[in-house]
Amino acid sequence: MFIVTNTIQTETEHSQRIIQQFTAGHTKESMETVDGFLNFQLMHRLLPDNPEITELVVLSRWTSKEHQKNWVKSQSFKQMHQKKSSDNATGEKKRPGIISSTIAEYEVLT
Repeated sequence: MFIVTNTIQTETEHSQRIIQQFTAGHTKESMETVDGFLNFQLMHRLLPDNPEITELVVLSRWTSKEHQKNWVKSQSFKQMHQKKSSDNATGEKKRPGIISSTIAEYEVLT
């Protein structure tokens, strides 16, 4: 089994909107045809030392690393993860409310 986490720090005032984006896009129906996908969980917590920041952890389980990487290369992934906000002056996409995002990958041993 292969697990991928995306730990996202958000401004708490924007966290519900971001949670809704994940729960709408990663529904069972939208992912059930993805080869090798097992399941998805979304977790959250307020940071104890700063309640203005909410941490979201997106966790997906896959039968193998190869299945997850194939999905990331797919058109379905690109459509689900396209940026919907406008460009800023530097040409970068804005992600309102998102402070940081860190991806981690794990091979399950037991």
